[in-house]
Amino acid sequence: MPHSHPRSPAASPVSVIFQRRIDDASYADYARWQKRAAEALATVPGFIDQDIVPPSPPVQDDWVDVLRFATVEDARAWLDSDRRTELVAEIKHAFIGNEDVHLLTGEQTREQSATSVVISCHVAPEDESAFMDWQRKISAAEAGFRGFRGHKVERPVQGITEDWTIVLSFDTEDNLASWMDSPERAALLKEGEKFNKNLRIRKASYGFDFWFRGAGGDEPPPVPVARSNLLALLVLYPLVVIWGHFVSAPFIEAHGVPIAVALFLANLVTTQILGWWAVPAAFKVFGWWMDPAISPRRRNLGYAVMIALFGISIAVCTLLFMIPTT
Repeated sequence: MPHSHPRSPAASPVSVIFQRRIDDASYADYARWQKRAAEALATVPGFIDQDIVPPSPPVQDDWVDVLRFATVEDARAWLDSDRRTELVAEIKHAFIGNEDVHLLTGEQTREQSATSVVISCHVAPEDESAFMDWQRKISAAEAGFRGFRGHKVERPVQGITEDWTIVLSFDTEDNLASWMDSPERAALLKEGEKFNKNLRIRKASYGFDFWFRGAGGDEPPPVPVARSNLLALLVLYPLVVIWGHFVSAPFIEAHGVPIAVALFLANLVTTQILGWWAVPAAFKVFGWWMDPAISPRRRNLGYAVMIALFGISIAVCTLLFMIPTT
């Protein structure tokens, strides 16, 4: 039976983060297991919501499961429950290594979306003061690097984890890598060598805003739909023209392939290019325009740039149509 814990009067929401590396052959089993786990969680007192993030190699190799609870007592009750023990036993065969569990309070100031690493280590009670001094040195050094967003240290929570947890966040993966590979960090790791013997580092393509979303009822502002659609059209139009004129017409339709099949192939190829490369690159370039909170002047400037780029795109595609392909 779940253990009963007194509820603190000023309890704040918490996030429990599970990081699990799953055997490739067990992905389908894991997906079915997640559905059963979600059904069980729906009945748990204090449960707020859940986010499941699949692996995204090479940045993130683990499945990340973020559960949000109203209080740390609610989180502990779930973690100590017989039902969770039963659920983990059902899927434990699919784990590669151990299941990492981190608990973060909802007190962290929300930041913009970012890239983070979750670092965990065990610290002997007599070394805690020295460990915190060392963490302050690290945080001060990180603050001097471009893109630094935050360094959050969480103490062990009895009954949940014996490890200290550090969430380090930068605005981009490149800026995070600059710090992780820096000689400054290497020197600090050498200085705190006794804390590094069992150091575990897991990457995730999410910043503080993801871990704490929903903790206070706040959602990140949505990306404007109209601007997103225009940006997608900006990269879709030339792709369709180039594929249709230089690939589909001479190599597919000219050989008697039905137009319906040719269109399907065109959509198959262009959507893959859009989803994996073109649209992410465009959103990166126009990130300043995707911000819902930008000033009207910057928003209108973005629309003007869009109009100009559409004009250039149409003109270039018109010239491309003049190039014979047969």
